[in-house]
Amino acid sequence: MMEFINLGNASLAAQYVAIELFREIKRNPHTKLGLATGGTMEPVYAALVKLIKSNPVNLSHLKTFNLDEYFELDKQSPQSYLYYMKHHLFNHIDIKPEQYYFPDNDRENLAENNKAYDELIMKEHPVNLQLLGIGTNGHIGFNEPGTSFTSNTRMVDLSEETIRANARFFDTIDQVPTQAVTMGITTIMQSDRIILLATGEKKQPIIQQLYGMTQPDEDIPASVLLNHPNALIITDDEASPYKKKD
Repeated sequence: MMEFINLGNASLAAQYVAIELFREIKRNPHTKLGLATGGTMEPVYAALVKLIKSNPVNLSHLKTFNLDEYFELDKQSPQSYLYYMKHHLFNHIDIKPEQYYFPDNDRENLAENNKAYDELIMKEHPVNLQLLGIGTNGHIGFNEPGTSFTSNTRMVDLSEETIRANARFFDTIDQVPTQAVTMGITTIMQSDRIILLATGEKKQPIIQQLYGMTQPDEDIPASVLLNHPNALIITDDEASPYKKKD
C-alpha cells in the first residue's frame, strides 16, 4: 500500500522526513536506518542534524545502511556516497564509522561481499525505516527499470538517463561512473517502513504515473511499493500527483 502526502514546499517536506527519522531514533535507540543520497536528501539531513543537536538523543547503538555506491570509485572521492554522507550527516553527529555501512564497491570478492551486505542488513532485524528518493525513470536505489522485484544487492549498469541526471555532481558527464553497487529491491522491501521523498517539477511526471498505478510493474521499480504494508510518498507542490496542469 502506498500513501501519498503533499506538504506544499520542499522545505516542509524535508523537515517532515527528518522528524520521522528522528522519532524513529528516539523510539528505538537500536534502530536501523536505510539512507539515501542525492540533492533531494540534503535538506533532510540538514534538518536532522539540527534536531539531534537541539534534542539530545543516544546514537551509540544506531546503525545506518546506505542504498548504493558507485562501482570502483575511490571512497574518498568527493563524488562518493560515503563522502556525501560524511559531509551532510555523519561528521555533524555523534556516530562512529563502525555504525554506518555501505555496499562494497570493489571488484574483488564482489559477489560474496554483496551477499554479506544483505546478511548484515537482515541480522537480528531488517531496516526499521528506509528512506528512498526516486529517479525520473522510477528507479529506487540504482534499481533501474526492468529490475526484478526479487533482486538482491549487486552490481548494476546505470541507464543513460541516470548518468545524465547525476552528471551535475561531476565536472563532465564522462566522469560519471557507468556502474554502481546497489541494495536490491528484495532487501528494500523487507524494511518495516519506507518513506520516499520526491520534490521538484522534474519528479512530477513519474510521481503522477506512480499515483495512477494499481499493480506493480518492473518497468517502474518504485511501483513495487504498492506491495509494501507501510510505504509513504512525500512530495512538495511541484512533484505532487495532485498538481494541476497548466
